[in-house]
Amino acid sequence: MRREISAMKCAIFDMDGTLVDSMPMWHTVADKYLLQNKRTPEEDLWDRVKRLTETETADYFIERYGIEKSREKICGEIEDIIFREYNENVGLKEGALDFLETLRTRNIPIALATATNRTCVIACLERLGIIDFFTVIHTCLDLNTSKHLPYIFEKSAADCGCKVSETAVFEDALHCIRTAKNAGFTVAALYDASSGEITEPPLSDWQRITQIADVCAQNFNELLKDN
Repeated sequence: MRREISAMKCAIFDMDGTLVDSMPMWHTVADKYLLQNKRTPEEDLWDRVKRLTETETADYFIERYGIEKSREKICGEIEDIIFREYNENVGLKEGALDFLETLRTRNIPIALATATNRTCVIACLERLGIIDFFTVIHTCLDLNTSKHLPYIFEKSAADCGCKVSETAVFEDALHCIRTAKNAGFTVAALYDASSGEITEPPLSDWQRITQIADVCAQNFNELLKDN
């Protein structure tokens, strides 16, 4: 295992884009919703809605596509599509299962810290057969927080009986990696296709991530290798 994380006593994992390959699903949810309602999506729809909240997306559908439903109804139908994807289709990232099994053989407690809705999380982890790996599962919604703040990481470590200084956080998103690193965690960054986006020009998110994280890898198999 890579030396930067080999001494850890606790591991905290993000879910989307880190443990599971769900980001392509998020890119197509809006398209699927419009097609379900007999509307033709714009070619650049994802770029238009990716930074909108769920209610803002609903408003966009009402105004741009003439969806004659309430905001609440649209949000509920979008959530149904998302749940179905987690419950039926989203798969594990490369090497994730082997990495989790390696941690378990070393008796390292594992936490999940995610911004995804708990109902989707549980459905996905149970279907993939990995839910029993986790000592604790925390969502931002449950804790009334976001990953712009370190609380979800700090609570996850504490609930596993470990200190920040002996805990590694596994993440793919720039803002989450920055939060965990600034809070004193060892951070392992996993590449995801969405890491190629440029949210803070001129560098791509992955270029910025490589400047922040303690270790960066294309997949979990790389992390299992010795340097």
